[in-house]
Amino acid sequence: MNESARSSRDITISGELTIYTASEWRDRLIGEMAGTDDIRLQLAEVAEIDSAGLQLLLAAKRLANGEGRQLELANPSAAVRGLFDLVRLNEQLGSDALHQESEAGQ
Repeated sequence: MNESARSSRDITISGELTIYTASEWRDRLIGEMAGTDDIRLQLAEVAEIDSAGLQLLLAAKRLANGEGRQLELANPSAAVRGLFDLVRLNEQLGSDALHQESEAGQ
């Protein structure tokens, strides 16, 4: 499939993405990621994230990449940005790993 013609779908994660909620989010993401669409995880509503949440995001990215799809981490909350800065994953995941969309949706 031509990458420019590939469809993309948004999935919003909200609230806590911690050891206490990671298994619930994992089950939900597995279901919502089914298909062939590229995925954009909307992270603006993540109030808290810990290492379990980070592991889940990285596993979701690996799963999508393994299926030949892209997974974008979009509109990161301050909590998400702070954790990625702390563990220095911004550089490892690339400059577009934590995409901050404009108000116009660009």
